Amino acid sequence: MERLRYLYEQAVGGEKKSVYYCSGCDCVLELRASSFDAHLPASSCVNRSCPLDAPGPISPPRPETLFQRASSIPHFTLGFPPLDSLLRPLSERQLVVFSGDYVSTVAELAALRAQLPVESGGLDSAVVFIDGGNRSDPYLFSSFARQLGIRPHVAMRRVASCRAFTLYQLAELVSERLARTAEDYGARLVVISDVLGTFNEPELDEREVRRVLGAVYEGIEELKERSLIIATLPSRNKYDGLVVPWADISIALSHSRDRVRAERLGRSGLAPDVVTFKPNLLLKAARVGVRR
Repeated sequence: MERLRYLYEQAVGGEKKSVYYCSGCDCVLELRASSFDAHLPASSCVNRSCPLDAPGPISPPRPETLFQRASSIPHFTLGFPPLDSLLRPLSERQLVVFSGDYVSTVAELAALRAQLPVESGGLDSAVVFIDGGNRSDPYLFSSFARQLGIRPHVAMRRVASCRAFTLYQLAELVSERLARTAEDYGARLVVISDVLGTFNEPELDEREVRRVLGAVYEGIEELKERSLIIATLPSRNKYDGLVVPWADISIALSHSRDRVRAERLGRSGLAPDVVTFKPNLLLKAARVGVRR
């Protein structure tokens, strides 16, 4: 089973280093590019204290090897610990699918937090926001901005929004225009809200749905080369099962009584797979979520 997952490459003191995440010990490992192949993820961790693996045969521990807790280095977060605990490790070149209740709230929060500096858990980036089901909420977005002391109109200018009214418009946007738009705006986060919001016509043929979704999937795969993508499925749709398998990380949210239950699907490891929280805390997430 793969233990080390390649996250990204960074330059430190003029020298390139490859950064990996170990699912066994929840550590981030930095290795000189010359000592490790960034494109061949390791099967075992070279951290001698890793509970899942003995020192691997790939590379012995080196003086330049540095272990840190994954939470100790800057990375994109929602600033909401219950959900962030399910999302680690979260990096660009991933598709995260949120399904169920409150996912539109998560989308607005992510679009705001991506604009924050990297040191504060953001991406220091503009955002591309595709609305597939008329789910965007500028009032909630403005509320999150005010919680962080950001003028809403300033934050909104860094979000390139586009509304898709038909499934064909959505497919054209994602497959033909999205990668170029993200590049033009320098967007390191792309939100596709309500992916299946236009796939609700009763006379739709399933073969046609699969063909159109195939174009959407190809566009997402191309975009993942440069951006983190968050997609939402806010209401049940018979085609959910065609979209969820695309995800690198899939989070399902459900509301019962006075709490929200969030579950990371298809995951095994040391981090929790299920968390619960009060929904009003998510609405106040921006107030307490900035990393200092």
